[in-house]
Amino acid sequence: MAFAKRVVGFSNEADPHTTAVSWNGLQTLFVDYETTDEYPERPLVALQQQSENGYRTIQITVGEQEGGTPDIALGLANADHDPAKELIVILAWPQKHYDVEGTLYEARIFDSPKPGRKALAQLKVSQKFDATCDCSWRDGTTERSRFKTIAAVKAELKRLGY
Repeated sequence: MAFAKRVVGFSNEADPHTTAVSWNGLQTLFVDYETTDEYPERPLVALQQQSENGYRTIQITVGEQEGGTPDIALGLANADHDPAKELIVILAWPQKHYDVEGTLYEARIFDSPKPGRKALAQLKVSQKFDATCDCSWRDGTTERSRFKTIAAVKAELKRLGY
């Protein structure tokens, strides 16, 4: 974590979460952290090794405030028709309001990093995974989200022909 703090430029008070993976043959460290704003958000960046001592920072997404700061789950799968794997990000916001309680889920799928780009492009297929609530309402109605896990998103991508 000290490495991530140094490369991304966090203060010593920051407490980032890190996940190390090999993504399309490059060592990649995913870093997410909660901001200290009045309404905290959860930015997600990737540190991708370019040489023995060099890393580039790639902006991925921000888990905005939506009744709370989201938890983040990550996975890799093919979501277009090139051989490189794309990044799946599932955001899960806890919901606890007068009328509704549960978790709001949204999956965002990003193309693999391109040379010279400082941010990932979200793929159009992400629209298939728009936010849905896995919630119960005070009036007794419930709704279930189909895409709460990386495995569920991968299964749907496979069903869609990826």
